Amino acid sequence: MSGHNERIIDSVGGGNQAASGAPGLLMGIQYSKNVTFQVLNAPAVYTRVQDRPHVAIAVDVSAHQLGENQPTFEVELILRCQGQTNSTNGEKPVALFEANLVYAGIFTLQNSTSETFEPLLLVEAPRLLFPGARHMLATLSREAGFLPVLVQQIDFADLWRSRRSQA
Repeated sequence: MSGHNERIIDSVGGGNQAASGAPGLLMGIQYSKNVTFQVLNAPAVYTRVQDRPHVAIAVDVSAHQLGENQPTFEVELILRCQGQTNSTNGEKPVALFEANLVYAGIFTLQNSTSETFEPLLLVEAPRLLFPGARHMLATLSREAGFLPVLVQQIDFADLWRSRRSQA
């Protein structure tokens, strides 16, 4: 058809864009690659837990190209979490649980340049993976007998910029 203006969906921004070669990211499957959840000092730990535990979370992101000269990457969102009792009356906090989650997805870059591939893979891809990883961590902690771990939204752009400044 002449005069037909082809449109594609921008999976990063959620909107339409003209098929003019703008950089984009297509998400394929997402999956839990590695999960461990360890309840420390069970069953005694369940006699102490009454309040929401203090939770410390470490976040990391990595991307690996799946084939040489291929635009397809596996992106991993890595969450390491430890829950402990809140210190009250001078008592030392007691570790309750440790969770390690590697939540991954397969992504394909479209029309990416050297300036855009890193932000797409290390900012936008983990942003798309985050809801699934957050849900899994909340479910794991709840099923282990604790209040669900509720992780606030992570600013992956800020995380990426801070990592780049350290390099």
